[in-house]
Formats: sequence, C-alpha cells, structure tokens
Amino acid sequence: MLRKKYKKLCFLFTALLAISFSCSSDTSTEFNQETFEELIPALLIPEDPGLITAIECPALIETQSTCTANIGDTQVSFIVEGPDSSGGINVVTEFGLIWAEEVSQELKGQLDSDLGISHQVVCDPKVRVAEEGQIFSCIVTDPSEGTHVFTVKVNDSLGNLDLQLIHGTSNG
Repeated sequence: MLRKKYKKLCFLFTALLAISFSCSSDTSTEFNQETFEELIPALLIPEDPGLITAIECPALIETQSTCTANIGDTQVSFIVEGPDSSGGINVVTEFGLIWAEEVSQELKGQLDSDLGISHQVVCDPKVRVAEEGQIFSCIVTDPSEGTHVFTVKVNDSLGNLDLQLIHGTSNG
C-alpha cells in the first residue's frame, strides 16, 4: 500500500470583487453574478483554473449560499459568503486536491527505492478530488523491463493512496 500524507484542503478565500459590481448610478451598486461566476475557477484552483467546469451558484442575495462546480468528473460544493456592503466575497472550501504530478513522484520514489533502478512515471488525470474511490492511471517505464500500468486509488479524504499493478510487462 502506498500511503501519502495529505492535508485536507480547507481554506478561506477572501476576494474583494470590485469588478463584480457595476455602478448603475453614483449612489448604488449592483452585484454582477455572471462576472463573479467567471472568477470562481481562479479562486478554487489558482494553479489551473481551466480544470473547473459546470459552475452553479444561486443568485447571491443571501449572506451565505452553497455553490457547486465540477473538477474532472467530480462535483464539489463550496460556500460563498456575501457580498457584503463593501463588495467583499468569501469563498469557503472543504475539499482537498491530489495532483497527478505528486502521485507520479510518490510512485517513482517508491518503485526506485524498492527495485533499485530509475523509472519514468506519468499519471493521469491532472488532478483528482481527495475522496474515496478516485483513481489515477499511471504508466511506469523502466529501462530494463519496458512499460507497466498501475492504478493508484484514493482511499479517503486525507489522500491516502493504494497502488495496484493492473497489467503485466509490455516491451511495446
């Protein structure tokens, strides 16, 4: 079993979204829902906002709303607090992310250590939500044995991983 310590990603984004407000007169402002929703991907995954799809937020007229977005094929929920009188918006998430690059490095380190030879490892997809049952497919190449396909399964929301060889050797 491959075990990876992973902190649950629980953080508070605070964004002053002045551009989400459009002035209809000198004395009033109106929240622009569409502009806000366009900014959500950059708030949730600043490293790669393009991974966020299918954003759904109710009209932000209450002080707290629950929104959803898709990361790959997984729907995640997050809370939006605001807007307040100054236009401040808080986006609160409680989901973690596991990056394929981190999984690749973890798998490479484990295999290199166990077998004493250097491997190349590429895992896909680029990111998964840290929840039980999520799967990465990894291609492992070593100079003497060819190519191996591994499945790396996420065991829990802490990001603990389980490694399985799913195909035999291919010198292809």
